[in-house]
Amino acid sequence: MNTLSGYRVGKPDGGPECESFERELERYYGVPYARVFNSATSALHAAAVAMPDDLIGVTALSMSASAASVLHANKAILFHDIADDYSYISPQADTVVLPHLFGHHVARPDVPRVIHDCAQAPSVRPDPAHPNDIWVYSLNQHKVITCGEGGYALTFRNDYADTLHAVRNHGECYTTDILGWNYRMTEPEAAIARIELMQLEARLDRRRQWAYDLQKAHDLPLDGNIDWFLYPLRVEPVNRSVVASEIIGARVGYHTPVYRLPYFAKRYPSVVCPNTERIESELVVVNPEAYGI
Repeated sequence: MNTLSGYRVGKPDGGPECESFERELERYYGVPYARVFNSATSALHAAAVAMPDDLIGVTALSMSASAASVLHANKAILFHDIADDYSYISPQADTVVLPHLFGHHVARPDVPRVIHDCAQAPSVRPDPAHPNDIWVYSLNQHKVITCGEGGYALTFRNDYADTLHAVRNHGECYTTDILGWNYRMTEPEAAIARIELMQLEARLDRRRQWAYDLQKAHDLPLDGNIDWFLYPLRVEPVNRSVVASEIIGARVGYHTPVYRLPYFAKRYPSVVCPNTERIESELVVVNPEAYGI
């Protein structure tokens, strides 16, 4: 059998553990195509390459990888402000990156294509009503399930799956116009991830029970059936330090809005997203890991 970089020519397969993990992900999420990566950031990059647009919208409140993946794909960013429920405000790009922050299943904007950054919300299930979307998940060491590092992308489209595979594997399969990178998941990581996937539902149940107990103990508003990667509280900025000191595992703030990070600030100096700035100024986040969850 001819091989290129350990991957079979003409097939989207890696080693047997990676192959098995992909098939298990397809069954679990109900999609025809899963592709595993060495990180969710790599998967976001590959997803941005797969999209046809040269301009991609990104919400301003997210981890920097949501935006960096677009630039790595040699595409431009259009930063968008967010609403109080972390959804987009009036998106003006045909393709957007949508982070499902804190485990919330954030409402999909009415645009042709979405790259769903589900790093914090592993129970988000791909919707066949939106076959032009791609869903990306993380297996980093602090996520709900983990193999130390890693990620995966899910899609309903064969051409997207081919591009994801080409980007992760030096462009050696399916296409001739993608340079590609070495974004492959290792076999030991895939073996661990397969076991972790079987624990996902139980771990989500524990996090939901923890969030319910936290809400009751501190008389907080009860929320829905969320993944609770982190528990976000919104308080007046003047009271944030006091609130954070009263709750185990709480810290003031989340991430600086992406456009204010030095690299992006130099390239997008005129961007201001006032609602994002206000929301970030009110956030106190509680980490379930402080409770052993």
